[in-house]
Amino acid sequence: MDKLTIHKLEAQCHLGVTELEQRQVQAVWVDLELAIDAARPAHRDEVHEALDYAALVTQVRELVESKSYRLMETLAEDVATLLVHDLKIVEVLVRVTKRALPGIEAAAVEIRRGTASAAP
Repeated sequence: MDKLTIHKLEAQCHLGVTELEQRQVQAVWVDLELAIDAARPAHRDEVHEALDYAALVTQVRELVESKSYRLMETLAEDVATLLVHDLKIVEVLVRVTKRALPGIEAAAVEIRRGTASAAP
């Protein structure tokens, strides 16, 4: 299977357990690896046969920014559900990164989901 990757899609959201984290909008970064079939669009060199990743990025950003999350795990699951169930991507890897604690650059959660392993 071929792969499309999106690196460091930035979104602003309420994410965290503490009241302070929930009050302040913060940046998160979402990395995506999507299983795709690139052969057909590559063979024909036709953009309308390729995955519209500009629209996909817009949908992911709108989802992340429309809700408040306590856990990065929940945010990652929501993104995976959008991609697998709504956009019919066969398999996805979703990584959510945020600045977290003093003394570390960032914390991240990474999940892999697909049509066989997607949460109900």
